[in-house]
Amino acid sequence: MKTIYYYTLLVFLTITMSNAQVGIGTTNPDATLHIVGTTVPGSVGGLVELLNEDFTGYTVVENNSSTGCTVDGWENTTTGDANVNCTSCSGNWLYIDSDESGCTQNATAIINLTTSPTNTTIDISFDYRYNNFGASGDSFRVYLYNNTLSSQQGANLINTTADANTSYSSSITVIASNSYSLRFEYNGTFDYGASLDNVLVTETSVASAGAYTFRLEDGQQQDGYVMTSDANGNATWMAPSGGGGSGTDSQTLSISGNDLTISNGNTVTIPSSGGGTYSFENGITESGGTVRLGGALTQATYIDLNSRDLYFEGTGTGDITFEDNSGQPQMTTNFSEGYTNFGAGGAFVDSDDGTSFSDTFGGGPFTKEFVLGAYNGSSGGTSIALGSIEYVVDGTNELFYEGGGFSPMDDFSSDLGADPFSGTTRRWDDVFADDFITPTNTYSRTSGKLSTTKDLNKGLSILMQLKPISYKDQMTIKGKAIPENTKEDKLGFYVEELLNVLPEAVKTSDWVSLDESGNKTHIVYNKPSGIKFTQIIPVTVKAIQEQQEQVEDLKSEVEELKKQIQELRDLINAKK
Repeated sequence: MKTIYYYTLLVFLTITMSNAQVGIGTTNPDATLHIVGTTVPGSVGGLVELLNEDFTGYTVVENNSSTGCTVDGWENTTTGDANVNCTSCSGNWLYIDSDESGCTQNATAIINLTTSPTNTTIDISFDYRYNNFGASGDSFRVYLYNNTLSSQQGANLINTTADANTSYSSSITVIASNSYSLRFEYNGTFDYGASLDNVLVTETSVASAGAYTFRLEDGQQQDGYVMTSDANGNATWMAPSGGGGSGTDSQTLSISGNDLTISNGNTVTIPSSGGGTYSFENGITESGGTVRLGGALTQATYIDLNSRDLYFEGTGTGDITFEDNSGQPQMTTNFSEGYTNFGAGGAFVDSDDGTSFSDTFGGGPFTKEFVLGAYNGSSGGTSIALGSIEYVVDGTNELFYEGGGFSPMDDFSSDLGADPFSGTTRRWDDVFADDFITPTNTYSRTSGKLSTTKDLNKGLSILMQLKPISYKDQMTIKGKAIPENTKEDKLGFYVEELLNVLPEAVKTSDWVSLDESGNKTHIVYNKPSGIKFTQIIPVTVKAIQEQQEQVEDLKSEVEELKKQIQELRDLINAKK
């Protein structure tokens, strides 16, 4: 009887235990083995970012009491203003501008840390520029604000009224686990402004061992292994399928026609037209099909060329065009013509493209190949802005532009217009000016050049040999003579006669650059190329002086004769 009783009890316990649920960390298990706990992963320590803001997609948060400005307060921009933009500002950045009459900016940009610090020291860095035109009361201040305590944390990071275009970097003491924000305060009335970019806040975390809910040590455990089982449910740790111990498989992605295939995986058919979106993380390579690009960028995009070259090639008539926000072209490249136009006019090459010409000194012929243009699409108004001091270089010939005008970079290095020994003539029509100054025809007694000077001995006798003439204007416009009834009378000299009488007034030679080396060669023209009228002025002055001497002599003689005549009259009257 006892045997039957114990057997019945054993069967009951077996059935009961077979349906039991075991809980670890919980008193209400809902599975055969139910484990509840909180895993805290271990950390090796190191640099942790609490804020990394480059302002891509950023929405401005600020305290703002600005008035009278086109935009009151801080702006997220990709253009900003040249007087305000910091040197390191790129992509998107924040800036504030008070450079307009009646504008008073009083705004503080608030940038909250995305993570609260776990330590008592954080590192803060950012790029900024503050440009103060000079008005009193204008300032730029940066400080760390404790959101938890609603108060400023420590001293100002920056508090200045002086111009600055630089970077800030420093370590700041904080309270662990408190919430913080960086605050950028600008005050300016009809002034320039400020900008900032690349705001980074970090801390250095301490390594920790971590705490885990479950551990199985069967002698097979290794870093990166996963738990797996055989067909009978026996569990152990093993390397992931595919090897490598990283938890991922190496796969090959291939496209054939409209099929996208992953090795050891499935095939997906890509739609051939309409509604298909294809994303590539690290570039596009296609050698046998058609590649299409388009759509809106979702983040700031940079291309690092490293040591590679970037080519845009064209074999047809397609253009590359950059448009402004209104859809107007700002730069268009015409691949078929090898021509780029800046402005809204399109890349239409000038009709002179492909024609030939010779240079001033007979070099060439050269073919005109237009490669760059600027055209705003209208008949007038196209403008090209350069800096405040710049120079334009053509080989070794340089023109220097500055606030007072423009000039060649070196003395006697360039001519205005051309009429050289080769016979090629490129003359200006009229030159309007207030003064015409020729420094090389004048000398100062303090210039140190007196050893090369001497009194001029050419005067009235030379001037009397000159034969002034009048002649009809021989102007041509694009190779065609102007109508006879429009030709004006001109005054001058026969250049050959002038050469014999006053050779200094005739252009017969010059120092010229025959190539791009910059070296000068003395050239004697086959025939006179023009008259230097300024050289006649000193001779004319000398002639007037000589003539005036003659006049003075004649005046003296006349006075003497008048005196003698009076004496004769007196004698005659005395004898009467």
